[in-house]
Amino acid sequence: MRISYIVLKGMPIGGGIEKFTEEVGVRLANKGHKITVYAMKHYGAENGIYKGIHVQTVPTIKSRSLEKLFASFLATILETISYKSDIIHFHAFGPSVFALIPRIIGRKVVVQGHGIEWKRSKWNALGKAFLKISEYPCVKAPQAITVVSKTQQKYLKQRYGIDAVYIPTGVNPPKILKPHLISERFGLRGNDYILFAARLVREKGAHYLIEAFNRLNTSLKLVIAGDAQYEEKYKEELRLLAKNSSRIIFTGFVTGDLLAELFSNCYFFVLPSEIEGLPTALLEAMSYGNCCLASDIEENLEALNGYGYSFRTMDVKDLTQKMKLLIENPELVSSIKEKAKEYVLTNYSWDSIANKIENFYKQLLEVK
Repeated sequence: MRISYIVLKGMPIGGGIEKFTEEVGVRLANKGHKITVYAMKHYGAENGIYKGIHVQTVPTIKSRSLEKLFASFLATILETISYKSDIIHFHAFGPSVFALIPRIIGRKVVVQGHGIEWKRSKWNALGKAFLKISEYPCVKAPQAITVVSKTQQKYLKQRYGIDAVYIPTGVNPPKILKPHLISERFGLRGNDYILFAARLVREKGAHYLIEAFNRLNTSLKLVIAGDAQYEEKYKEELRLLAKNSSRIIFTGFVTGDLLAELFSNCYFFVLPSEIEGLPTALLEAMSYGNCCLASDIEENLEALNGYGYSFRTMDVKDLTQKMKLLIENPELVSSIKEKAKEYVLTNYSWDSIANKIENFYKQLLEVK
C-alpha cells in the first residue's frame, strides 16, 4: 500500500501527532508499504528518507494559527496532483478541512482526530469559531474517521452520528535507566522529584501544578520538562509562578536518554491538563511503572483506567491535597506502579496499533 500523511511539523521533531506517525509509519514501512509524510519546512524538516519514511516538505507561513492550515492546503494539492498514494491520511480536525479535495476525485481519504480541537487554549475566539464550523466538513468529507480516544469516539457519535474507528496512541517498552544525566545536569538522585512532562501550553495545566507545589512543605523537587513554540508569554508566567525557587527545575525540551531517566526515577508523575486527545505522556509515564496523578477529564481517566489517581480539573486546592496524600503515604505510590505498567504495555503497544492501522487501511481499500 501507498499511504500519505498530511501534515506534520516535522520528522522526527514534533509532538503527539508526529510521534504517532513515526511509530506507525516506520512499522508499516518495514512491512513493505510506501509511506510519505508531508512536513512543514520551517521546523527544520528536510526532503529525503527517515527510517524508511519518505519526507516531503512544504513551505508555509510562520503563524501559530495559520501555518498548519496553509501547509495542509499545499500538501493536499501536491498529493492530489501527484497521485502518490492509495490512501491520504489527514491528521487533526481543522487542517483536514481540505480532505474534500481528494475525496471529490475519488481518492481514499482518512481523517484522524487527536482531540476536540476548538477547545484548545491556543486558539483565540476567531480560531475557535473556525474550528467549530470546519469540524462538520472535516468529519463528513472522508470515507473514514479514526480517533485516538473513546471519549472522542463518543463525542462524534453523539454530535454527528458518525461511527469513528478507535485506534489509540501507544507506547514502546520502557528504557529503564539509572540517574546519570539528570544527576549531572539537575542534581537529581532519583525518587526525589515529582515529574511533569508535556508541551508548555496552557491547556496542559503546568501553572496549576506549580501553584499547588508552592503550597507543599516537602523536600521533593518539581521537574517541569517540556517546551513549546509561540508560548513565550505562558512560559514567562510559569517562571514567575516558580519565583526562582531552587525546588522547581525547568529542563526545556528533553528527549532520548535524558527523558528516559526522568521517567525512570521520579517519585510520581502529574498531568494536570484541561484537554487531551489520549495523553501519550501519561501512558509513557505509566509504562515506566510510575504512580500517576492526573486531572479528571475523561481522556485522562480513560488512560488511567483505575491504575492511578485523579484530582478535580483546574482545582489547585484538590491537586495540593492529592499530592500531599501521595507524598505522605508512599505505600499508595508503590501499590499502583506495577499494575499501571502491566496495563499500559498490554493494551497500548505500538506494534499492535500498527497492525490495527494496517488492517484498517486494507479494509478501506476493499470498499467500493
